[in-house]
Amino acid sequence: MVRRSGAESAPAWPVIGLTFDGDMAVADAAGVGDPIRVAAYPDLATAAGAAAAAAARRLNVPRCRVQGVSPDGDVWMMVVDAEAETLEELETGGWGAEKQARRGSSFFRGRLSTVPRQWWLVIGVGVVAAVAIAVVVAPRGMLPAPVVGKPAAVDEVPAPDPGQLPVSAPTGWDTYAQWVIEAEKPGAAAILAGRDVMVLADGADVIAVDAKTGRQLWRSGTAGNVTALYAPADSDVIYAARSNTGVSVIDRSTGKVLTNGETSARNIVLGDVPFAELPGQAGAVLVGRSWERRQVPATAVPIGTVGEGLVSVSVEQSSVWVTTSDSPVLPEAVALGAPAEGLSLSRIVAFVDGRLILAWADRFGPKTYTVDAVDEAGRLTRESTFDATGRSSGTATVDASAGLVGIGSLLLDLDTGTVTEAEQGTVTARAGFGWTEQSGDDRVRISPDGTTLPMRSGAVIPDVILPDGRAVVRAAHGSDGNAYYVLEVQQPTPTATPEPSPTDGKGE
Repeated sequence: MVRRSGAESAPAWPVIGLTFDGDMAVADAAGVGDPIRVAAYPDLATAAGAAAAAAARRLNVPRCRVQGVSPDGDVWMMVVDAEAETLEELETGGWGAEKQARRGSSFFRGRLSTVPRQWWLVIGVGVVAAVAIAVVVAPRGMLPAPVVGKPAAVDEVPAPDPGQLPVSAPTGWDTYAQWVIEAEKPGAAAILAGRDVMVLADGADVIAVDAKTGRQLWRSGTAGNVTALYAPADSDVIYAARSNTGVSVIDRSTGKVLTNGETSARNIVLGDVPFAELPGQAGAVLVGRSWERRQVPATAVPIGTVGEGLVSVSVEQSSVWVTTSDSPVLPEAVALGAPAEGLSLSRIVAFVDGRLILAWADRFGPKTYTVDAVDEAGRLTRESTFDATGRSSGTATVDASAGLVGIGSLLLDLDTGTVTEAEQGTVTARAGFGWTEQSGDDRVRISPDGTTLPMRSGAVIPDVILPDGRAVVRAAHGSDGNAYYVLEVQQPTPTATPEPSPTDGKGE
């Protein structure tokens, strides 16, 4: 049964509202953000209740009033607890409040009396996933009655519409998009979570859709604009970074926000174990749902994680450490061996899945790169060495899921050790390929094996390639909107057919 809550348990304002449209919950957090439509998965009660908790989190309030409007116009008042994700029936004094409480109770006891007992457990004890809900009082009979008592089948949820990409498509794909998902603020690259779920971002919201159909599975609100997404392999969570303010941990199946992982960092990097660079020569790793501090040696900077250990490197000392606690007693430093006599450590290029890429130089400039595997004990194993070029300096780009690194004009395949140099431009590693970004007719797409295909100067670079070969890109939509476009493979050019990206989605 729905619990009763006194009026003092939540402020009078703001108010979250709830309406239904068929098998959908329609939502808006008291005017903050656009209304959101959420499919009844696994049932309508779950979708509605989860939305209220997410709306409260979006409003940054621990408890908030909820005004619901049934399909036949009845109004009920409740209180949502954002942390516990529970909905409680509001009990207030006075004739009007008493009447309202009766109407609300009538809605739950009458209309939902046919709903399985699981609904009551979901509503009274707590719900999962997240979405914002609207403060809307609909006229009686405006909305169709929801289908209760059974989950909404995936094929009952409308798929997004197709569309035309407004810019040049990447080489290998057509400008026709099988479907387009509008997003006001698509600040994070799309990722794959397994083979069948694609994860997107829209401002502070994280969206999961069926990778084959584009139908939305869930939409969950976080504590701030999402800037990067990551889905660890063999895990049931998705990480959503919010610039340098924290990492939200989200249940992959339900969309429930397990924690918003608040922190104040100089930089946050996602991975199987996310880490943050903190002020004051310190770092932190996200273990489960909480941050754990790690000591960073003097002159060193944190660059990644192996297990729950934080990897830090000092160019000045030419050393690496793996710290597993905040103890001032540091583990013994491990010296970084120069690949040849006369070379000194020049810079840290990248750290990808336990492999450290370093640049070595003499007084005339960069000469050599090394790739060393780092284990949890801090031991190093040199995997490969390759020559630098005059155009291989600057910030590296990493496609962790494919094991690719773009270094200036070079594309490095970490799995095979293959190094390909572009004739023109800087190489960006993304979606299983290297992409040169200079203007003009010399742009190319580089495969890991070194083969190249020309690209149009204005072509967009994909975020990810789906298992069936379609490419996901971000571009403008309409006069002032944005969207994710899912592009069909270009036909009939077999040589341009893309190779699928690995399926453990890892964002930028």
